[in-house]
Amino acid sequence: MNEVRRTYDEWHRTLDAEHEDVALAPWHAAAIAHLGDIAGKSILEIGCGRGSFARWVSGRGAQTLTLADFSFAAVGIARRDLAPRTPEASFLTTDIERLPFACDTFDIVCSFETLEHVPRPAVGLAELVRVTRPRGRLIVTTPNYIGLLGAYRLFRHLTGRTYAEMGQPINQPLTLIGRVRRLRALGCRVDIADGFGHYLYVPGRSPRRMPFLDGARWLTRWFGAHSLTVATKQ
Repeated sequence: MNEVRRTYDEWHRTLDAEHEDVALAPWHAAAIAHLGDIAGKSILEIGCGRGSFARWVSGRGAQTLTLADFSFAAVGIARRDLAPRTPEASFLTTDIERLPFACDTFDIVCSFETLEHVPRPAVGLAELVRVTRPRGRLIVTTPNYIGLLGAYRLFRHLTGRTYAEMGQPINQPLTLIGRVRRLRALGCRVDIADGFGHYLYVPGRSPRRMPFLDGARWLTRWFGAHSLTVATKQ
């Protein structure tokens, strides 16, 4: 895991050097729509990266904002950029599979595009549920490999080519329906299960989005490349 951490440290340093602005990603925007009033709430974000989501949350009345990531570099960049203007925030480096918090600690727990990059995603998800307070909210996004994204990954495997999300070393083939089932098994009520973003994948070219497929969300959500779940811990 030390080698994995070094890889992620270098990955985040490169992103920081190449991209001065940290814009909200599509999964952040989708999560914000379900965040609700955060005034007076304790919030944990696991996999905070360089702090793009935290930039939006800061200054909106949260009682505490805990930002954590596996990468020392990511946490350092987030602290550098956010600490001076976000007094409610604390920063730490930790592993999602072994969170250093007591059970039932946070009102809102968020994890965006993180579980697919850990060795044991099911353990990580269970940890997220463990540290959420009863009746607290858990908001999780990951890629969804049921659909065209999964077909493209299979195609690369069958043709002997490595699949990686922007060069990240661990890329687990997670699914929206699988996460819904696990959350229910962990004692959560799943309030929102959504998927969006349908792309045509052509080797050697950038994926081409097909927005018309988002129109029949009641069906196509299970096959979208981006997946979102909002759950309440019972």
